[in-house]
Amino acid sequence: MDTFDKIAQQIKNEDIKQTPRWYFIFKNTRIWIVFLLSISIGAIAFSVILFSIQQSDFELLSHVKHSKLESFLVFLPFFWVVILLVFSIFSFYSLRSSKKAYKYSLLSLLSLSTFISILLGTLFFISGGAQKLEHTFANTIEIYNSLQERKLQIWMNPKEGMLAGSIENVKSDTIYLKDFSNNHWKITFKDVFIPPFLELESGEQIKIVGLIVNDKSFVAKEIRPWKGFRKNRKNKNKKLLQKKYEK
Repeated sequence: MDTFDKIAQQIKNEDIKQTPRWYFIFKNTRIWIVFLLSISIGAIAFSVILFSIQQSDFELLSHVKHSKLESFLVFLPFFWVVILLVFSIFSFYSLRSSKKAYKYSLLSLLSLSTFISILLGTLFFISGGAQKLEHTFANTIEIYNSLQERKLQIWMNPKEGMLAGSIENVKSDTIYLKDFSNNHWKITFKDVFIPPFLELESGEQIKIVGLIVNDKSFVAKEIRPWKGFRKNRKNKNKKLLQKKYEK
């Protein structure tokens, strides 16, 4: 009995049945669906991490008594870091299970899945999707520790020289501020750093580095917008356009 006959006899004895073609199609499709889903979720997580880093304002955090590492950890969204790691692993293993994955090294597959997540995440961040998603999570998930809450942990510490809130009024070299705990402050400022795009006017939200005088007074050393450069630049451009059309 030759080899072919032996195989045929074994198939007959063990009642081995041919696996249908649709099974392999379904398996490959499932692998790519898992890969695309994992890449997408990983990209979203990376975009929120970028948004958190953008909002951290490390220049001002260098004035905080805590170390830069401690300040960085306050703003680092651990929830999204875990999501990124988990779904990066999923995308890597799904890609590794694909039909022609054996042709590539593990490092190449890992690099590819990571690169795609970073690229898509950066595009999502630039489009403003990360900010909207972060706000949605903050408003709908009670246990979610939002970026706004983490920022308040740093900036609502007047005794450590950090203060933030909304401007109520500005007179000469004095700002009357209502902080985010609804306390009222008299902020004195003279020859301090203020970004050129920041307009000190009623309703503007700001963050300040300085020195506390008492529970009502504060001396500013630096004043910056609460919501960051990009947001305030857009608001200023809108105001300039409005003034232009009014003329």
